[in-house]
Amino acid sequence: MTETFNVISLMDTLGLVQGLLLGILLLVIHGRKRRAVIFLGLFIILFSLEPLENIFNELGILKKMPHLILMPVSFHFLAFPLFYIYLQKISVLENEKPSYWTLLPGFVELLIGCIVFFLPIHIKTWIKDSNAMLIYFLLGMAYSLIIQFIALKWIDRHRKELLNQYSFLQHRSLMWSTYFIYACIGFSILFLLTFLTDNHLIYLCYSMVNVVLIYWISYQGFAQQNVVSLLDNGFKEHVVIAQKSTDKNLEKVKTEERRHGTNTLGSVEEEALKKVLDDLHYHIVSSKCFTKEDLTIIDVSEEIAVHPRKISQAINSLLHTNFNNYINSFRVEYAKELFIDVKAKQLSIEGIGIESGFHSKSTFYAAFRKIEGTTPAQYREHDSTIPPGK
Repeated sequence: MTETFNVISLMDTLGLVQGLLLGILLLVIHGRKRRAVIFLGLFIILFSLEPLENIFNELGILKKMPHLILMPVSFHFLAFPLFYIYLQKISVLENEKPSYWTLLPGFVELLIGCIVFFLPIHIKTWIKDSNAMLIYFLLGMAYSLIIQFIALKWIDRHRKELLNQYSFLQHRSLMWSTYFIYACIGFSILFLLTFLTDNHLIYLCYSMVNVVLIYWISYQGFAQQNVVSLLDNGFKEHVVIAQKSTDKNLEKVKTEERRHGTNTLGSVEEEALKKVLDDLHYHIVSSKCFTKEDLTIIDVSEEIAVHPRKISQAINSLLHTNFNNYINSFRVEYAKELFIDVKAKQLSIEGIGIESGFHSKSTFYAAFRKIEGTTPAQYREHDSTIPPGK
């Protein structure tokens, strides 16, 4: 059992030191250029401080210095709101106001924790041995879970908006954050078991998972870049001028309608969107721009001189799909052409996917199956003799 205690102490200390170092490194290296990283760095530091009192207890420090009991190093109400705000700031929805209100319970927790820490030792000992700590932990765990589920909804919104702007989603979808949140939910269950039981093997598993999670989130913090919304940034001036001209014409129609009591604006707007869609389709087919792996809505917006929001609106309302699926439909059709092209017979399935604009074999297979209901390999084997569109 002594060996288990030594391993637990080692793992707890490793997690603490690793978290503090990586969190501080994130703040120092990226804190100025990428302000969102400040919230992630603070999250990692607070996340890693949780085992500090257990480390002191295992090393016998609390017996020699009992006034260190109930150190304010548990941040059940503060840690995950920081992570949630970090996600808000790096997502494609960055222009929406971050949910700073989620930090308020954490500040209250920190204030109460500091007050309790300076209470007399006998009162602190009574608090630690009472049900107050269990109630505090359960409330903190419940609040963390609520924030985690809110964060998952935000990530889902982020992905849906991403599909309206990008044809290449890798490193932008924030899938790692979804996996991290699910892992943290499991981690919370482990933490609850260590709180309710005295099983050292469970606590050892908890300590090991803690180390892995800290390393994982730190690595992602260094690698992840902010995902910029293309609907509000980056389009050229002539696109803006063209859009203003269109809006001005629509405003004239509105004025005439109010004057004569007619209602033709709906049909006018629909015709305008159909014109956008026709221009977009013609440009994509003629230029084969869909073969560009990282094609964005800005790229086609600048070519046809239409605001990206108007393009997104046309695709959403008239085709009932998003930009990503729209571009992938051209890529799949082009791949089907390559399957029957004699010159492309020497290409592998992955090679055809890349020629069609897909980043990888997996994305090619996923898009092809979604649109055609079969895999590229099955289509090539059974249907490649049939010309596309027949």
